[in-house]
Amino acid sequence: MHTKDDNIKLKQEISELEKKLQAMQMKMQDLHSIILSNISHDIRTPMNAIVGFANLLTEDKIDEEERSEFIDQINTNSSDLLQIIDNMVDASQLQCGSLSLYEQEFCLNEIMDDLFDYYKELYKIRDKKLNIVLSKGDEDNYTLVADKKRLKQVFSNLIGNAIKFTDTGHIEFGYKKEHKERITFYVKDSGCGLNKLSEEDLFIPFRSRIHKENGDVKKGPGLGLSVSKSIIELMGGRMWTEIFSGEGTCLYFTIPAKNTSVLKRRFKLINNATKRNIASLF
Repeated sequence: MHTKDDNIKLKQEISELEKKLQAMQMKMQDLHSIILSNISHDIRTPMNAIVGFANLLTEDKIDEEERSEFIDQINTNSSDLLQIIDNMVDASQLQCGSLSLYEQEFCLNEIMDDLFDYYKELYKIRDKKLNIVLSKGDEDNYTLVADKKRLKQVFSNLIGNAIKFTDTGHIEFGYKKEHKERITFYVKDSGCGLNKLSEEDLFIPFRSRIHKENGDVKKGPGLGLSVSKSIIELMGGRMWTEIFSGEGTCLYFTIPAKNTSVLKRRFKLINNATKRNIASLF
């Protein structure tokens, strides 16, 4: 039987819960506004560049070299804009659990070479004094069974993020086959590095900030790293970071090292087990 004191205590608990709920609603509203503000800024930056260079192309007094440079800038910023939109769509799908993977067999070194060629050219367009290094396995025809598109997307997010925070020096990316069951990929840069506060927030959308050694703070990587981490986890791997304070950052991720020979062995085992089960019925 409830006493008067019990009722008072219950009312107090309900009141406290209502206050917490109101505070949580306010926090969600603030977070929603921050996300919209950041998304708007991230989209506006490449859009402004595209519009600006497109307008310059209409000028009469530009030579062929300038025209070619403006077109390169439009193409580069269009790619940036498309990547931002892709990350927004993927973040929404990951949130509701509807993002699916399409696994296929492909030559790993081929996509690594494609990424290397693309970003090497991109450095020239953005006039960054960076040396890009690709480290890959000795086996040129090494095949992997995974979602090729998503793997390239994760690498693009990580390399693009490294470019953003590295003005001079180098960016290295590649992979290591250190274990039969998994393969380790990495993107390493010689940029400003992170402190522990930034590391804790690194994979939280729009909360991360790059804290430089001189006290300056730069805008963080937005959705890219958060989406990439979620995709890698969906692929059965994990992502983590190694910090070199003031000397750069290295992001690692692993995925299962599946290939056709492994899949064939598994299929054979399943097929044999199925045959035994069917035989046992008669």
